[in-house]
Amino acid sequence: MSNNITLRHLRAFVAIAERGGYTAAAQFLNISQSALSRTIVEIEEELDTRLFERTTRRVVVTASGEQFLMNARRVLEEFDSALSRFQLYHSGLNGVVSLAALSSVASILLPTVISEFRKARPNVRISVKDGFAEEVVNCVSNGQVDFGITSFPKAKGRLVCERIAADRLICICSNSHRFANMETVSWNDLAGEDFVAFDPLSSIRTCVDRALQIAEIQLGTVTQVRDVGAVAGLVSANLGVSAVPSLVLPMMQFCEFAQKELVGPAVEREIYLIHDPQTPMPPAAEILMEMLRQGAKQGFRIPTGARWLDKSQPDPPKTK
Repeated sequence: MSNNITLRHLRAFVAIAERGGYTAAAQFLNISQSALSRTIVEIEEELDTRLFERTTRRVVVTASGEQFLMNARRVLEEFDSALSRFQLYHSGLNGVVSLAALSSVASILLPTVISEFRKARPNVRISVKDGFAEEVVNCVSNGQVDFGITSFPKAKGRLVCERIAADRLICICSNSHRFANMETVSWNDLAGEDFVAFDPLSSIRTCVDRALQIAEIQLGTVTQVRDVGAVAGLVSANLGVSAVPSLVLPMMQFCEFAQKELVGPAVEREIYLIHDPQTPMPPAAEILMEMLRQGAKQGFRIPTGARWLDKSQPDPPKTK
């Protein structure tokens, strides 16, 4: 026995069995009765058994036909279910989205966007890996995630980088520090100040170091830490001042400190969407990426000092 029975054969057989005859089944399948008859003959010849007993008045399923009917229904149900799941996946209503993001982005920027995304796609599972800027790039480069959100991405092969947001650097200090009584703090004011710095792997460190270098500022004693909470705690204890992006501030609110606009010049950390154009991406991931690109038009909530970048509008001139 070869294996030449197709889904077309199974659907024809089940239609006859469930509708009690060839005429009703042919109308249901929208095919001619003669074509339906040939299809059943093909099945019976392939299986070397009769599936129906035909009389002048009715069609009766044989014992062998009953067994085949049970199997045919199961196969069709499984196939239709699988096809339905694929259609949901293809339309972005099912599946898994994996992404890597800076911790501040994962904690503050992403929740509002993902919440809106899930309203129409509650069955899509989302996995978020948070880490430093280069860790995010590596996750995308190695194919561990569908896309990433990072800052200061270094050129990495064929990855595409798109600016989607920016957040301004703010000076934070203890409430007893002299900066606490100032309206604004300039980069020149930081000269000689003890400073709490982020780990060199952090995009924040890259942004701050660049600004200090341009302004030719020499700091006092630098204490280096990895965690956002550690920076907040050390600053609150008056062990140094720091410069942090606006997206980070909500993650520090468990500590008491003063925050001041950092000027001369105002410096922003740019946030990028990165992905590999040569790696196939789930439809749901493409939809979430597009929502992030359209953050300004969608009006997604973003903390003061941060902004979505609207590609249709030119960036405001940077302060010098």
